[in-house]
Amino acid sequence: MGSEGYFHYWGKTGEDGSCHLLPYHCLDISAVAAAWWELSPTIRRSFCQDSNEKEIRAWVLFFCALHDYGKFDLRFQQKDLPSFTSLYPLSGGTLPSGREVKDYWHGEAGLYWFHKDLIALYGTPDSGCGLFCNEEEPEHWPFWKKWIEAVTGHHGHLKNAEYVQNANFSSLVDQRYPQNDHVARICWLQALEELFLKPAGLTLTSCPPEPSPLLAGFCSIADWLGSRCDKVNFSLLATRKNLQTYFEEKVSVDAQRVLQLAGIVGHAKAFSGVGALLPAGEVPRPLQALIESLPLEPALTIVEAPTGTGKTETALAHAWRQIEAGLADSIIFALPTQATANAMFTRLERAAKVLFDDSPNLLLAHGHASQNEQFAALKKRSQPEAGEEQDGWVKCSEWLAESRKRVFLGQIGVCTIDQVLISVLPVRHRFVRGFGVGRSVLIVDEVHAYDAYMYGLLEEVLRQQKASGGSAILLSATLPAGQKEKLFAAWDAELKADESAPYPLISSAAGKKVEPCLLPEETPQEKVTVQLESLRVADMTPDADLISRLIVAAGKGAQVAVICNLVDVAQSLYERLMKGAKGLPIEVDLFHARFRFLDRQGKEAGVIGNFGFGGDRSKGRILVATQVVEQSLDVDFDWLVSQLCPVDLLFQRMGRLHRHAENDATRPIEFNKRCCTVLLPTGEDYGGTGVVYANTRVLWRTEQLLRDAEVVSFPDAYRKWIDEVYREEGWGNEPEWVESGFAKFEEEKWSKHYNARQMIHRAFEMNPFNDSDEQITAVTRDGEMSLTVIPYLASGGGRQTIDGDLLDSLDEYRLQEILMLNSVGVPAGWKGYLEKMAEYTEGRYWLEMQPDGGGFIAEGEKVIFRYRRDTGLRRVKK
Repeated sequence: MGSEGYFHYWGKTGEDGSCHLLPYHCLDISAVAAAWWELSPTIRRSFCQDSNEKEIRAWVLFFCALHDYGKFDLRFQQKDLPSFTSLYPLSGGTLPSGREVKDYWHGEAGLYWFHKDLIALYGTPDSGCGLFCNEEEPEHWPFWKKWIEAVTGHHGHLKNAEYVQNANFSSLVDQRYPQNDHVARICWLQALEELFLKPAGLTLTSCPPEPSPLLAGFCSIADWLGSRCDKVNFSLLATRKNLQTYFEEKVSVDAQRVLQLAGIVGHAKAFSGVGALLPAGEVPRPLQALIESLPLEPALTIVEAPTGTGKTETALAHAWRQIEAGLADSIIFALPTQATANAMFTRLERAAKVLFDDSPNLLLAHGHASQNEQFAALKKRSQPEAGEEQDGWVKCSEWLAESRKRVFLGQIGVCTIDQVLISVLPVRHRFVRGFGVGRSVLIVDEVHAYDAYMYGLLEEVLRQQKASGGSAILLSATLPAGQKEKLFAAWDAELKADESAPYPLISSAAGKKVEPCLLPEETPQEKVTVQLESLRVADMTPDADLISRLIVAAGKGAQVAVICNLVDVAQSLYERLMKGAKGLPIEVDLFHARFRFLDRQGKEAGVIGNFGFGGDRSKGRILVATQVVEQSLDVDFDWLVSQLCPVDLLFQRMGRLHRHAENDATRPIEFNKRCCTVLLPTGEDYGGTGVVYANTRVLWRTEQLLRDAEVVSFPDAYRKWIDEVYREEGWGNEPEWVESGFAKFEEEKWSKHYNARQMIHRAFEMNPFNDSDEQITAVTRDGEMSLTVIPYLASGGGRQTIDGDLLDSLDEYRLQEILMLNSVGVPAGWKGYLEKMAEYTEGRYWLEMQPDGGGFIAEGEKVIFRYRRDTGLRRVKK
């Protein structure tokens, strides 16, 4: 075989039996990378940082062309026998067995062969002591190793070279074949050296620098795009052509077209001030004006400001400035729940047109994004009729919408926080999400809303974001000083916790130092006062007197919310209120997370329609809800009743009082002032609330402040109350039961943080999980709502949903859609009961139920499960 023996190997095949030679496929991927490199200042800056751009580009293109190095192997070539027969130069002798061909994985095998081939070129002879003996390795192998690990993991799993299995041929195989493949690979390395390295003054003996953390994702996406072999994208070629000529043609034509069709490359409009993001006639608030004084550098920025002061537009305006300056290509907006992500998606449709030219791609990512009607409409609009051009549309590229992994590749991605957190966890193609985050300004809303486990993951996301040269903006009404200190520490910036820091406040760290950005002292601040009523009631649950007051208030036209800490408490209260309000012209609604998604969709739409901006205030209503309404939902209540919860979350709930000024004229006179009734315990036990919020010190301190206060005044209370409650030093008067509970909480918090770190490290040591909703929830939420239940009915035709859909009659696409719509998320604590009563397959518990008086029931030895469309799934112990 001659010096161009690599032309005897196929890389892609067409449906008609034609093939695309492997060298051309490899160069297609490098062509996409080269075109993208030129179009994106962000990518060039992220990859190069302080290094020589010409050299870094050469290394990137060289290694992208090695992503399928493992396909230069007889076993892969035999996977398509017609192409193998027509191309491969050798015949006769013993070939690998069918099992060897089937079990050959070209990704990790490419990593194995690359190491072996470098040894053959520049190392000492194989001494037989094993693949990774140090004395065999070329001098620069440790530097080359990270690059080749990144590009050969493009099928979803980045594998350390030390863990790659021996890919040598069986001793029974004719040894001419391994030698032939070895020669082809060496010739390919030398061809790429001529094509990419030498023009940059480099050779195969040069030492590459540390690769960018974005390399694996960049190469993987380039491979996805370069593998689209058809008449529209990259055409198949089975005849020889000069490599330089082929590469240049692909860069200038096909790669440009593919990137455009994919919708990856966007163009920011010129920054015209935060006012452009506001409704017509609205003037920027003092906080929003601060962003123009922030330095234009990659940085971690934390915005602390009251609910309703425009933090979202503040963050978007700062991100806009960074994108215009070439510091980022896109925006990722992460929120705590699906409901809040859906609401933000609606808000950002207008903003996308302000920020970007040329029909920017706005995408949504969470477990049920495909059921979001607005997102579905955008996807439909991204496919205009032939000959039509819809200028100015916010759209969703069809290719980007094919997979959740790609949602981070548009111009704006809206998602739940778990979609960001899995970028640091052992989930397939996590590095694709990592690339999307790294090239974006990451905005995390309601950052106070996460537990210790999720904070452990978020801190790693911030570390990787900084290493990638990206930026992050964290939003919160306020953060305890100690928590803010830890977040900046993850960015390698030092913040000395200051419990007397001014408020509102923007803090930013571009380097090691955190710089505050303050409102001018003379800036007037809107003062908001909430009247407090503290009631001690059994189990912190409304008694008969309070239930009567709630019904009377709604009867007078009031819009009332009762927020419970546990779903079963909310369900029971809803039924009591429905009984008490029977026959009266008021409505009682229930909203929590333990509904089938199909029912939850309707609940969420009803809550926003009734209590949101422009909601129906024609009659009084009572909403019984859980924490699902406390984060980012734009809803407005006249009176709020809440069970005791940590002070920062209580303030979030209070932010839903009198939220829309346009409703003030229609509020009942008894509720023309903001009022929050907080339910406190009657004894030294927080019951189920103490399980949900295990920090007994925080609960007890919140209780003490509420007990002695008749009003709470904002914004002063955000800093004074929260920092006082979360102060690390003891107050000196905490009861022993509070301190012992706090000690247990601290131990569990450390354990959760440790579990997060362990899970992160496992991303490099284990086979990754599949990228499914069930797996994502399991690895990002540390047990919270981490089980998925499908309630179903048995029938003669097999399983059917409680709506009557016969599952066995559905095609695969429709089946997955129906399973999604019928999924219910439940706590990990239910696992023991479910294991005895339900079949577990593919991450779901199948719970067989029977019709029961308008609902459904499943009865076990020690527990009964009930499902009703108005109350959701309930567990009742016998």
